[in-house]
Amino acid sequence: MSISTEFITTLKTVLADEQVLLNDAIGADFAHDELPGGQEHMPEVVVKVTSTEEVSAVLKTCSEYNIPVTVRGAGTGRAGGSVPVNGGLVLSVKEMNKLLGFDEEAKTITVQPGVILQDVMAEASSHGMYYPPDPGEKTATIGGNVSTNAGGPCATKYGSTQDYVLDATVVLADGSVKKLSENDELKNVIGSEGTLAVVTEITLKLIDKPQADVILLLPFMDTESCINAAIRIKEENTDAAILEYLDTDIVEFSGNVTGNPVFPIEMDGERVGATLMVTLEGESEDELDEKMEALAELSEELECLDILVVDTPTLKRDTWAAHDAFHTSTESAKSEDEINITVPADKMAELIEFAKSFAEEKGLKAMAYSHVGSGGLHIHVISDMAKADFIPVMASVAETIYEKCSELGGCVRGEYGYGYAKKSYVSEEKRSELLAVKAALDPKGLMNPGKVV
Repeated sequence: MSISTEFITTLKTVLADEQVLLNDAIGADFAHDELPGGQEHMPEVVVKVTSTEEVSAVLKTCSEYNIPVTVRGAGTGRAGGSVPVNGGLVLSVKEMNKLLGFDEEAKTITVQPGVILQDVMAEASSHGMYYPPDPGEKTATIGGNVSTNAGGPCATKYGSTQDYVLDATVVLADGSVKKLSENDELKNVIGSEGTLAVVTEITLKLIDKPQADVILLLPFMDTESCINAAIRIKEENTDAAILEYLDTDIVEFSGNVTGNPVFPIEMDGERVGATLMVTLEGESEDELDEKMEALAELSEELECLDILVVDTPTLKRDTWAAHDAFHTSTESAKSEDEINITVPADKMAELIEFAKSFAEEKGLKAMAYSHVGSGGLHIHVISDMAKADFIPVMASVAETIYEKCSELGGCVRGEYGYGYAKKSYVSEEKRSELLAVKAALDPKGLMNPGKVV
């Protein structure tokens, strides 16, 4: 589409000239996110906003001129959600990065959407509190986490982002500003991938930081035994905060890249098939000891090869660093991609084995880790193929795995959302539901077009 000089002139009456980027001033990063092999779509204009008032003025102007708007935070998504597939205007909220308030009595923190996750977690921790949602990308913005309703390892016990958003200030497509508080409208906006409104202020619930915690590593001979053990531990009400399945292939690959081989690869001369990473928490060391003893008794029925205890600050830090490296270490491969989906726990082993086998048939290597308690599954696929050769093969592998996921009762949306990359996998029922909400809040269809619906 072509943006008129009149539109740009109007924009510059509500924003400073340096906030409006045109032509060569628009960096190439605005044309893509971190979706490997993704399409590139350049916007005609990028605006950098710093307040709710500026967002309102920009959206009102876009509505008057019928200009599509794509909201962008840090651009760390891997589904094309922040890519302007229809051109138009990219609304960058990255500079809306202020911590607006901390209420120790109410246990809340209020932030702008451009604040990054690790800063929210650090601020909460500095007050002795805890913000549990912990998706793999710590430099993602909170606005992005709200947009996709991101979860992470702690979702087993604590839930996902939607469970911590108490209220939000949003700007609708026509520029009107609304304050939403724990109602259906707020629930609709969370996870809507920027297709309904722009979130400009967010109040997040915090919880008291657990007084004691321990990580237990349980190695197994195969994937099925590992997943079944995680299901059994959850069923026994052990109150585990984290139940992470770790495929030994990704443990070994990542350890070779980082030089930090924390997780077991061999036990008594035999290769480990997978490891279950369990985190237990307690309000005292005595309570934690009781939980550890209960799990140790249960482990005799779980077919695990051993129980490795991670109980010092240094070991815990190294263990989490090794876990977080799964996401980044695969980027060292000549070609790589990630399939992020949600699968029922009792079908997870079947899907993992299917994905690894099918990828191998196509000359690729699939490695996995998952948040068993919440069903979140990350399958990283690597290859020595040139990227031009890898992309079509990977597309075929992803399509087959998505179909298998749906067949097993899972959802391809995962933690990155549908974006444009998974749009075709939205069910007709879900599409109709989303369109009904969008018709009410964005009747012109200007908010993040080409995504989800």
